[in-house]
Amino acid sequence: MSNKFLAIDIKHDLLTGIVFTVDAKAMHIIDHTMVTVAARSFEEALLELSQKIDCQETSCHIAFAAESFFYRNLLLPFTDPKTINKILPFELEENTPVKIDRLLIDAIIAKEEKQKSQIIAAMIDRDLLATRLAALLALGIDPETVTISGTSTALLLTHTPDLPADFLLLTLDLQRATFILVRSGHIRVIRPLVFDPGLQAGFHVDQDSRDIKVFRPENSESTFQALCVAIQQTLQSVFHAGELAVYLSGPVSALPGTVDRIQSGLGSACKSCTLVSDVATAKDGLVFWAPRTQGVDAPVSLASEITPAEGQSVQERPALPLVPPLMPTKDEKWLSGMMEDSVNLGWQITKNWKGFNFRKEAFATRKSFAASRTLVFAIALPLVSVVLLSILYLWVDYTKLLKKQNELNAQIQGVFTETLPDVTRIVDPLQQLQVKIRETRQTTMDKDGSLPAMTILDILAEISAHIPEALDVRLARFVVDDNGLRIKGTTDTFNTVDAIKKGLEQSPAFSNVEISAANLDAKSSKIRFELKLTMKGV
Repeated sequence: MSNKFLAIDIKHDLLTGIVFTVDAKAMHIIDHTMVTVAARSFEEALLELSQKIDCQETSCHIAFAAESFFYRNLLLPFTDPKTINKILPFELEENTPVKIDRLLIDAIIAKEEKQKSQIIAAMIDRDLLATRLAALLALGIDPETVTISGTSTALLLTHTPDLPADFLLLTLDLQRATFILVRSGHIRVIRPLVFDPGLQAGFHVDQDSRDIKVFRPENSESTFQALCVAIQQTLQSVFHAGELAVYLSGPVSALPGTVDRIQSGLGSACKSCTLVSDVATAKDGLVFWAPRTQGVDAPVSLASEITPAEGQSVQERPALPLVPPLMPTKDEKWLSGMMEDSVNLGWQITKNWKGFNFRKEAFATRKSFAASRTLVFAIALPLVSVVLLSILYLWVDYTKLLKKQNELNAQIQGVFTETLPDVTRIVDPLQQLQVKIRETRQTTMDKDGSLPAMTILDILAEISAHIPEALDVRLARFVVDDNGLRIKGTTDTFNTVDAIKKGLEQSPAFSNVEISAANLDAKSSKIRFELKLTMKGV
């Protein structure tokens, strides 16, 4: 991810942007600019902004004006975000100004209970979003986030200590205003409002001083009165409490008299009207910025607002988000009242506060390999490790099997050598034994060339198969004649002789098995025995 961030706030009449880095919880603004739209097209104003500010190799985030979106508040009987996103098109289908297929929808949860949730659904025309993204991409700007202007400022206030949990944020731009109601620390209502229609008062940016001026100041009073009426009407429909803290932001909020006019117009509905503007002091060429949180009836000196307590650095003040250092670039005058929506968008993306994001579905970002290199390595490294471990396991297993094979071959050759000691050249033990067996069978043929019913090998196989393997027995002599077979040998006990007799009686080759003799050998303490076996058919 880039170590530089680009935050651009795009309004109907004003474009502002900052490039910054984040270090030790401080925002370092390294570039900034402001562009007035006037009678130009969006593309022309955007081109000028891109020429004034470094938009390359940055993590870009965009906020579009609130009037670019449609809003609906819904109460749904579930809280799972995936379920909410699936059901939203069906819930909103009959309450949208255009066909639902033309709109891209995103939502945030305003209030969550056990089995239900209140949400704010915001919608933007897909064609409008596609056109604006195409204009941005043509200038090499590919935003990761597309959100709603003003919501970042509301999120900043909800994360500022010692502020009330319920308040109204009014963003006063040159010709538009945005109404954002916060209840219990969550955004509940967003409404765009018309402000100064037809340039009745004529709020504008002076091209020389870059300050806010008024063409017809005599109409300012009526313009603010009309705005306050619209605010009261909106409040009556969504807020039923008595008093509510009100905070102002935006370029026009910094004009002298704005706070007093809003305070007067809202009357009892306004408990505290605070200017969210710059309170700054210069020190060693650096400018520190922070939002004011005091009311108009409680002015605060600059020194007490920005100077930390004794022994405490500015960065240690948890209640004031700071923007150090702010360096002048390209002779651009820093106007915090105009730049604060861009700055607050920067705080939202660096603090990862949850808000709207319309880079989704068909408009989702498509990361390049360079941008996703870390992710690729994070996935590839475990896979490569698994492959290497598998190869190592297979090699070890193959080595063990090869060793076992060699041991079995050695045993086969040992048996072969013991069975056929006269054969010195061993090529294929199995085949050579089969040849030797056939040769042996040939030697037992009768004079007419036919094999007897049982050959010597067959008889030996029968004896070997029916003498229990566990017995200690050594056969020393075999005598085959026309009457049958005689076997002589030695064993350990008389019981073993009986066990040998019983085992051979189980063979189908012998009709009778008798113990001819069984004597103890005094020298060896072994039992010498002789068995007489009668072949079947004899």
